[in-house]
Amino acid sequence: MANGNDELTEFSSYETDAVGEILNISMGSAATAVSELLNAKVWITTPQVNVVKVKDLNYDNLEPAICVKIVYVEGLTGLNMMVLKQNDVQLILNQLLGNPLVIDPDFEFDELNISAVSEVMNQMMGASATALSDLLGMTVDISVPMPYIIENARFGDLCEMDPDETIVAVTFNLTVDGVMESEFMSVLSLQLAKTLSGKMIEKFDVEEEPEPAPAVEAPAPAAPQAASAAPAAPQAAQMPQMPQMPQGDMSQMYQMPPGGYGYPNQYMAYGAYPPPPPPPVNVQNAQLHQFDAMDFGIPADQKDNLKLLMGVPLEISVEIGTARRKVKDILEFTQGTIIELERQAGAPVDIVVNGNLIARGDVVVIDDNFAVRITEIVKSKFMDSLGK
Repeated sequence: MANGNDELTEFSSYETDAVGEILNISMGSAATAVSELLNAKVWITTPQVNVVKVKDLNYDNLEPAICVKIVYVEGLTGLNMMVLKQNDVQLILNQLLGNPLVIDPDFEFDELNISAVSEVMNQMMGASATALSDLLGMTVDISVPMPYIIENARFGDLCEMDPDETIVAVTFNLTVDGVMESEFMSVLSLQLAKTLSGKMIEKFDVEEEPEPAPAVEAPAPAAPQAASAAPAAPQAAQMPQMPQMPQGDMSQMYQMPPGGYGYPNQYMAYGAYPPPPPPPVNVQNAQLHQFDAMDFGIPADQKDNLKLLMGVPLEISVEIGTARRKVKDILEFTQGTIIELERQAGAPVDIVVNGNLIARGDVVVIDDNFAVRITEIVKSKFMDSLGK
């Protein structure tokens, strides 16, 4: 490329800092989205920005790597290529699917796993786009993320860029609590990086514009002070027009303030009397009603019986859904048969006690065991009877 073009595509330190800051903010929102998806704390921190050519991009410390291609389709224009370690992606999928957090050398990125990676990145970059939208005050939307295994394709071919084209590579530290501590890279096309830095710089320049205004207007009050001294003499000249007062200390007779009638007293400078003091405010402490301890009138012997009942174990079961099938269909069940339930994926499951629905909740995994986090208590006669 010519030197003139190099000068046009070169990033200043100001633009580099702007890109790092705006991606730091957007990736903070992405970390929150991934944290909710994986049910684990996620930190994405410490952006390091480098402006390089495509042929000079170095991601050796991430190999074997997976590249996820994101195209901005609204609000912004350009590409964002996410480069992650294959082992890190495997651990994230294990956490997502509830599998043991170990790296399997025979792990394959088949169609199912690639689809799961795409969903994780969709949640992550969708939250990032929302954060950019709020920060820049404009609608930002992305395409569906497309994962690729880099060893099967060259990075330059995936991003459809010339080897001598300039790109902006931002490296982040990635930590998933209890899962891994690693890093990943976000590679931006020059067009996207220039747009982000330009809008960030423009936003803060506009916000800082009004600040010099008070400095220009600061000397203005000095002029009125000098001018206000002039009316003091006419004010004194008007004093004889007032009714003649007996000889004595006039400040005591009229209860003048310590400053007298002259400037700088803000009322006397204009020949007006001070306003009367505000009326006193009657403040009373709030009187709170005292509630007595609730007594349901249960005899002592019944209370003892109730304590015994509280120790009776009840069977708790969790139902993820139901289905209706004909007898002939059930007789055809074999190993591997899939039974489709009426409930959609991700919907709350039913928590049943002794055949009675009492609550609903979300399925979670704790120490390789399934568990249910209660999100709703269902009003029922059974629950009322337990309360009584």
